Amino acid sequence: MIGLVVAMLAAAIGIVGLGITASRDSVDDALVTEKVDELLAAAPAAVEAPAGESVLPVFVPKAELLPVPATEINVSYAPAVPPASGRTTPAIVEVHFEVVENVVAIDPATGVEYETWGFRLNGDSQVNMGTPGPMIRARVGDVLRFTLTNPATSTHPHNIDLHAVTGQGGGAADTTVAPGETKTIEARMLYPGMFMYHCAYGDVPLHIAHGMYGGILVDPAEPLPTVEQEVYMVQSEYYTNSTEPGLVETDRQSLTDENPSMVVFNGAKGALSGDNTLTMAVGDTMRIYFVNAGLNLDSNFHPIGSHWDAVYPEAALLNPPIRGSQTTLVAAGGGTVVELIGQVPSTIVLVDHALTRTFDKGALGTIVVTGEANPEIFEALGDGVPATDDSPAAVAGETVEIVAGSWNVQDMDAPDEFAADESPADYSINELRIAVGTTVTWINNDEQIHTVTDVDGAFDSGFFATGESWSYTFDTVGEFEYFCIPHPWMRAKVIVEG
Repeated sequence: MIGLVVAMLAAAIGIVGLGITASRDSVDDALVTEKVDELLAAAPAAVEAPAGESVLPVFVPKAELLPVPATEINVSYAPAVPPASGRTTPAIVEVHFEVVENVVAIDPATGVEYETWGFRLNGDSQVNMGTPGPMIRARVGDVLRFTLTNPATSTHPHNIDLHAVTGQGGGAADTTVAPGETKTIEARMLYPGMFMYHCAYGDVPLHIAHGMYGGILVDPAEPLPTVEQEVYMVQSEYYTNSTEPGLVETDRQSLTDENPSMVVFNGAKGALSGDNTLTMAVGDTMRIYFVNAGLNLDSNFHPIGSHWDAVYPEAALLNPPIRGSQTTLVAAGGGTVVELIGQVPSTIVLVDHALTRTFDKGALGTIVVTGEANPEIFEALGDGVPATDDSPAAVAGETVEIVAGSWNVQDMDAPDEFAADESPADYSINELRIAVGTTVTWINNDEQIHTVTDVDGAFDSGFFATGESWSYTFDTVGEFEYFCIPHPWMRAKVIVEG
């Protein structure tokens, strides 16, 4: 854009100068007109230039580049994001990964285990699961010096295709390493954005399905505005022959059929919920750098109970963001950068809005927003149905406890969902039988915000926090199934008898 402005300014100066020259009697007007036309033809068109103009950085020769400062951090494990460098000049960014092949829990709550293949920082033996791999952060114009080691203890050859890299196979051809080998490439970061990387060796779908993927962020020369929190997220799929507890194997046919057994965030069910939930304060902005590793399904990324205040489609950071979006589409092998604001205290639920992937297969994360309520944005009105002269005579009330830990992610439609001995339990009573006119009070003894919401819309508590309660008087005979909006696996019933 600077080049465009300079070129147009030079053309304008030239034209003015020629105009002055033409006012002299000794100069041929036709000659001046010809020169003006030449200048105008050579000047970039203001409207067309953004599409036709090169956005590639001006290269500083590699021989003149220095390594990044010793204090600069360029890698981190999900969901952490390396801090922005703050540099205004390019440098050499050195990153060294090693392959990790291990059996790990991909559904810790039920004990489903799978042999994942992934990436970790070289020598980091404390990391047993490299799925997703570490996030890399560089700056446009930087040279990435990337090294991949495949330990001698590995079983398979591997490599890495970095979508941020321009070169054969995104570097895959020159990073192919058999067990015991190490290879290095250097690549210029040409375009800013959030890019996927993955193994591209042999049966590429199989290697990705085993967990060999991650993300690389290339910051633009003019960095994005500072926000209070940044998060690294990857959506991916597992294709297993079972979802029962124990070690499961790959179902290669379901991989071909594009029918995953699990769809997850950050490599496993529960990786961004329960004890791993994200947190933010009211008024803060969270920026999420998101990659859809697929390998087959597009993602319909949506924050239940919030909005994307800003979306950079395809994570293309040279372009202005969309403002005020509800759901953004992320192609398999693509990315996005989204921002949301903590407007009110609540639990925001991050989902793929092809919702069977969320509630049946695991693509669910949570953000707990804490702080002062703002009734100008959201307020629950009333504590239930007010009594009237025609209401049935009041009877002794009932109390239902929302039990501690009920917010931890569970399977939807569990066979014991409404059983008295449901495990793990969400409520102290799963099927409450009462007489018409009874007032039921729900007490939140969990650490998270909840709602009590009838599936058919008969009542809705709104959010109520730990230690708070909400009451509703049932004056109609019938069966009322209810659930919690931010934790929809929490389901129970009230049966009202005449």
